[in-house]
Amino acid sequence: MTTATCPSVPATTLKDPAAGIRAFMFFDGFVRLVLWQASLALTIVLFNVLDAWPAQAPFGTDWHATWKWVEKLGHMVLVFNVAYLLLLLVLRLLIPTPKEGRYSFVKGTLRRDLLWAALISVLTRARYEPPFPGFLVFHLVNLPPFCWLVRWIMGPNSRSVFVLNPPIPDPDFTEIGRNVTIGWGTSITAHIQDREGVTLKKVVIEDNVMIGAEVLIYGGTRIKRGAVVYGGAVVRPDTVIGENEAWAGVPARKIKDLQPVG
Repeated sequence: MTTATCPSVPATTLKDPAAGIRAFMFFDGFVRLVLWQASLALTIVLFNVLDAWPAQAPFGTDWHATWKWVEKLGHMVLVFNVAYLLLLLVLRLLIPTPKEGRYSFVKGTLRRDLLWAALISVLTRARYEPPFPGFLVFHLVNLPPFCWLVRWIMGPNSRSVFVLNPPIPDPDFTEIGRNVTIGWGTSITAHIQDREGVTLKKVVIEDNVMIGAEVLIYGGTRIKRGAVVYGGAVVRPDTVIGENEAWAGVPARKIKDLQPVG
């Protein structure tokens, strides 16, 4: 009696990612540290040039002088965040935008576009995960003139304003229309990864779309005007959700039609 065995990918054909991941983490930490240092240095230099420091020391003095220092520190935090965001945008301008497509992890097939995507992800992490005092970055990217710069340089290409901060790890490949609501904990990712490689596909969300909390939206998805995706849904790659359709579930499926929005 013989036992059939399933064919498998030879172990020698796939790259061990350990060295690459360590290099990525080192570079990620280095970029974050440099961003902090440069932003803080620019802030201090600006305050020195403007002679904006209070005349009295903050300790061992009266309430009025102490409050002056608190005001200046608040101004410093704001200027730091502006400098932080502008430096992110400048660095993003230096990196080419990768193309949509399939990129293999097999040895000898690594393409430059995958490297650009990795470098952009470093900046994206620094944008979405900035520790204090980077806490105003999300507010700034939703306010003019920064929202226009971010939309043009870094993405996502969005005409909506968000109260929550939805994680969008592939902003270059994400397009969001007007009056789009995105619930808490929802993630929009334009890359699909498996053992052998990663695929980059644009996600398009049209006008007047409502997306609930804790939704996962994968690459290649298009959500058309007036659609609703209920909380907890998982929208599979390459899904097309029609106009004024309601979808829910894991995986997400159409559950009903909605009245057209005005």
